[in-house]
Amino acid sequence: MSKISQIFSKLKNANDEMFLNVEKITIVNRKKIYIQNYKEIYEIGDTLIKFAKVTIKGQHLKIVTISKYFVEISGDIIDVNLGDVNDGQ
Repeated sequence: MSKISQIFSKLKNANDEMFLNVEKITIVNRKKIYIQNYKEIYEIGDTLIKFAKVTIKGQHLKIVTISKYFVEISGDIIDVNLGDVNDGQ
C-alpha cells in the first residue's frame, strides 16, 4: 500500500507545466471543437483548419475564440485528423 501512496504523492506534487506541452482536444458535438495548448496554426480556410498536429476538415469552419492557450472552432465538422503536418498529413 505504501508504494501506491508514494506514487500518488509524486503525482500530486507534479508541476502543472509538464502538462502544458500536451494538446488537449475537446469535441463538443459536430459543430464545436476546442483545442488547448496548440502550437501553431498553419492554414485557416472555410473547409480546413490545420495546426501542427491536428487537421480539422468540414464546412463553414471558423475560429470563434483564440487565445494563447486555446482555440475554439465552430462549423460543420466532418473530420479531425491527429497527424503531424510534417508527416504529409
